[in-house]
Amino acid sequence: MERLHIVTTANDQYAKHLAVMLTSLLENKTSNNPLTIYVVDGGLSDRTKAKLNNAVKKFNQHIHYLSINPDMFNSFQLNFNITKETYYRILIPDLLDKAIEKALYLDCDIIVTDDITKLWDTVLVHKYVAAVKIPGSARPGELGLPRNEYFNAGVLLMNLPKWRENRIAFRLMRFIRNNPDKLKFMDQDALNVILQDKWKKLDPTWNYQVHRYRGMKLPAIIHYTTNQKPWNNDPPFKSEYMKYLRKTVWS
Repeated sequence: MERLHIVTTANDQYAKHLAVMLTSLLENKTSNNPLTIYVVDGGLSDRTKAKLNNAVKKFNQHIHYLSINPDMFNSFQLNFNITKETYYRILIPDLLDKAIEKALYLDCDIIVTDDITKLWDTVLVHKYVAAVKIPGSARPGELGLPRNEYFNAGVLLMNLPKWRENRIAFRLMRFIRNNPDKLKFMDQDALNVILQDKWKKLDPTWNYQVHRYRGMKLPAIIHYTTNQKPWNNDPPFKSEYMKYLRKTVWS
């Protein structure tokens, strides 16, 4: 039975939302597949780590914290909605053991309402990543990509051998450093340029971007995109976030 490798990134500011996301993921996982959780550490305090560990302990899980040198990203652009931790996902293939061939990256501002194993079972074959496109985005044209060929990087099912063999992390870092004027959505833009024609389209239910998609009854993954979050505003499916928040030590 295949083990699921779930990876995310967080700092102290987003730790509460990470706990909510992990609670929703673990509560709705119904398969018997074993699961390992990795958090790329964006400067989490010992107290915060203890609270996060407590959040997953009731599911008989524990968190593996991955260290990184944040100075690698000192020259990278940031804005009000994008922190340095956003870039850490680029290095996931190099941070995980080389024996691990697949990883699922998830942003913190997400709620999982279905068994994540269904997404994990997506066959990648020769694709480097599976993701959900952003409908109606103008970015493909602005970046010289085919129309409608632009994905959201908040949910990424990653083919790690392909990334390693083709030095994707290095190529992404180089593109970001050399093309700051081309970047509007930072590493997401870089991912789309470097991985064009190399990504598999997922059903929108696996990354329901609340500012783009409308009309879905209850998506498998709710992604609170933009700066209007359920903890500071009233986006669609805010009640789902609040439901799982009440089940954490942050409630």
